[in-house]
Amino acid sequence: MSKKQPNRLAQLIDHQAFAGSALPQTLADNMRLYIEATNEVKELLVDCLPEEILNTCWVVGLTSEQLTLSVGSMTAANHIRYLQSAYLQVLTEHSITFKQLKQIRVVVARTSADNYSSKQSTALSASLSKPCKANENQALSQNTKRTISQAAEHVTTDENLKKALLRLVNH
Repeated sequence: MSKKQPNRLAQLIDHQAFAGSALPQTLADNMRLYIEATNEVKELLVDCLPEEILNTCWVVGLTSEQLTLSVGSMTAANHIRYLQSAYLQVLTEHSITFKQLKQIRVVVARTSADNYSSKQSTALSASLSKPCKANENQALSQNTKRTISQAAEHVTTDENLKKALLRLVNH
């Protein structure tokens, strides 16, 4: 019996699953749900929200009664909070997904490309250079080391982050 090879045009998630590095099923399901909900929110609010807010807006939490949106600035968050009742009305009236919605929560997450990778790598480098006391003496498993080095080689384009990850693996 030969192992089934994924189609070269298959989705990234299928390739990850085949490689044994897929997200746990519940996480993958939540991710799909949030992406679908984000697309629906953007479609419904396209005429209501300014484009610069729509571009940074993502659904990061969803229950039947509460929608949690992530936006790129405090100004955007305040805008949505101020007009929450109007946006709630649009969403509940025009969507089965959001029919029972009672509240919109807004969180601010900086996502601008120019700030994101440098802040992320700085934060990661800082956290790598000062390990938690509890984990200080625990060695990384071979599987973890392999995953980190693969990410460093094939996923990361930031040189400082790549070096920090490789230092962690070789430490």
